[in-house]
Amino acid sequence: MKASATNPVRLFQDFQRIYGFCPCCGSAFRLSDASLYYRSAPPLTPWDALDDELAKLERAEEALLEAAGRLRELARTDGQKERDRRLKSLMTFFRRRRIALRDMKLIFHPVNYVVFHGLSTGRCTAIEFLDSEPTSARHEQLQRSIQKTVDAGNYCWDTVVIDDDGRVRCT
Repeated sequence: MKASATNPVRLFQDFQRIYGFCPCCGSAFRLSDASLYYRSAPPLTPWDALDDELAKLERAEEALLEAAGRLRELARTDGQKERDRRLKSLMTFFRRRRIALRDMKLIFHPVNYVVFHGLSTGRCTAIEFLDSEPTSARHEQLQRSIQKTVDAGNYCWDTVVIDDDGRVRCT
């Protein structure tokens, strides 16, 4: 059997025709199916260095993902604590003013809340606007405008119902 050193494909094809016998069990095998072992590690190649760098990057990515998860959990916990702190102070304010939470609607603009006193019992007796202290001249101007409108009676009340099928009707 003659394999050309210049034709590696031919060389590997020839390896399929070479048989050997296992020294342990005596079974026959093809040379192309054999796994070769060395007493010492083979010399490192640029591919090995590339594999090492890739493994480092994967470990760093995993560490970053774990750190991001810990930070996300910490932020969630801190947010829940802040929410609970704020809700506690809000609840104290609402209880002192005898405002039922189900009577209150959060709208953010032009005021933070509109309270329909008695809405949860089916008998609305008053409407109250709740807003935070003004944080700018424009915010203060908006609050004064609402106050003037209410004081002057320049408003009207219409009830609009939107049915489940999307039709809008006034009652």
